[in-house]
Amino acid sequence: MSESSFLSILLISIGILFVPFLSKLFRIPVAVGEILYGIVIGKSFLDIVEPSQWLGFLSTFGFLLLMFIAGLEVKLKEIYSLPLKSKLLYTLIPSLVFILSFWLGKELDFNALICVAIGAISVGIVVSVLREKGLLSTPYGKTVFLVGIVGEVLSIAVLTFLSLYYEYGFGLEFWLGIGKLILYLLVARVVLLFLRSFVWWYPDRFKFFFEKNPAEIGVRISLAVMFTLSVAASLINIEPIIGAFISGMIFATVFEETENIEEKLSGISFGFLIPIFFIYVGINFVMPHLDGHTLKVLAILVVASFGVKLISSLLLVFEGYSLKEAAGAGALLSAPLTLVIVTAELGVKMGLIDHHTESILILLAITTGVGAPTLFNLLLKERE
Repeated sequence: MSESSFLSILLISIGILFVPFLSKLFRIPVAVGEILYGIVIGKSFLDIVEPSQWLGFLSTFGFLLLMFIAGLEVKLKEIYSLPLKSKLLYTLIPSLVFILSFWLGKELDFNALICVAIGAISVGIVVSVLREKGLLSTPYGKTVFLVGIVGEVLSIAVLTFLSLYYEYGFGLEFWLGIGKLILYLLVARVVLLFLRSFVWWYPDRFKFFFEKNPAEIGVRISLAVMFTLSVAASLINIEPIIGAFISGMIFATVFEETENIEEKLSGISFGFLIPIFFIYVGINFVMPHLDGHTLKVLAILVVASFGVKLISSLLLVFEGYSLKEAAGAGALLSAPLTLVIVTAELGVKMGLIDHHTESILILLAITTGVGAPTLFNLLLKERE
């Protein structure tokens, strides 16, 4: 291994160790801190860590795990158990977000992919902030979390349909792609239900799936499911990272008691592989020339991202929350860090945006990732 590779390992290890402490000191999400650290040591500033094949592999692995765990957080049973009024409201809010996003995009002459980036919703930072403030187990925290879950699923669905549309257009092949996706979901669910039936009928043989054991069979099975369904997704022209999210979502739907597996996966994932992904995003980031036009576009995207979510979340007043609480929910939902990065990377891959626009979208992810929790804390200060 070359001297530069050893230096890369050392610097990334230092980042994984110290960035969480620095992020807490500066009151920013850890993922944002990791991206900023990668920017400092990467192409944009010091340029002392070069992208490499092994770093790329670890980053991709971390990305797949991040999307799989995000899928595991989708608790559809909790949404099914809601009253009809709440179900409709929690679905209407993210739907309105995307309606406003695409309307704004049309008015501002943005392409559809940038509209997705504006409307994207993810629960990563939402869960982190709600847990930090002790609100996750409260009715208000659960409401914000469930709206975020529906929004994340809708975001992935919109991104999937968009990728199929740009691949095939609205012709026969597009609808064949939709049919393959539905078949993929059904087959994956049937296979996992078949696996669950063994756990149900032979609990003594399969209790290790949910218990601690030296071989960590439960973790092995969940990773095997993730990789198998990700590969299967790529075979029907669905991006593997979207396949990883879908596989996590189906896995959590079939095996409802996944807390033990989530805990085990989170240890190595959030402790090592996922930080490598975020740092690697920063390393590859090329700071765009911040002229007047670039800053104007970034400002428009930030205002649009906050605006569509703040306006839509005001519908939460029909759940009995105050305007300030409803606005606070919209502010927190305005930090879709992971999905904006997913959208940017897919946009470049599909040839819909160039690297300059990708850099602007990453700046959008960083700006909203810092600004959304700050605004939420200001609006909900009395709930601390």
